[in-house]
Amino acid sequence: MPAYAVCHPVKLAALIALHEKDQSAVEIADRLGIDVRWVTNHLRDLYEAGCIEFVGYKAGTRNIKRAVYRAISKPIVDDKTFRNMSQMERRASAGVVVQWITAECLASYRGGKIDQDDDVCLISDEPNLDAEGRQELSRFLTSVYSGEVDASEVAASVQEIESRATNRMVGSGEKGTTMFVALIAFERGSSDVGDLSGFQR
Repeated sequence: MPAYAVCHPVKLAALIALHEKDQSAVEIADRLGIDVRWVTNHLRDLYEAGCIEFVGYKAGTRNIKRAVYRAISKPIVDDKTFRNMSQMERRASAGVVVQWITAECLASYRGGKIDQDDDVCLISDEPNLDAEGRQELSRFLTSVYSGEVDASEVAASVQEIESRATNRMVGSGEKGTTMFVALIAFERGSSDVGDLSGFQR
């Protein structure tokens, strides 16, 4: 699901437009400056793939009903909530989050927002952590996001978590798991993701 939603510039632009508010194909096409037929086709594809949701109909010109769509609600899932989910629920939640992040990153990149943002933050790392280190990382990131950082419980940095995990693994023989950690902040893109005239199919 996540990759399909951003595999085509018109799909990406439509999805970003729906991140902003519920809209019909006509509204999105007007905003993008492209033929409504192409937007309608891409919205249908996104809906059938489970990437967006149908909201209902609203009246258009000449009493023609227009289908209105919205982006799937973005969940905030901490580790405790995730553990209590079924495998299907986990997959669905992860798919929505990955789709949101990927779409927002690509829209900002294609629209040139990242290039122009002097205060951009693009930090990533791949620490190798033991089981305790993974729990510590989860607590750390959740605490940072929620503003409940307690220095006595969490590390001051991802590097410190990795360092402690490495020391423990030397003694325990545990191989650890390579994690992907990212801190990303940049000006949000919009549905204006560049010239779409060559992609109206």
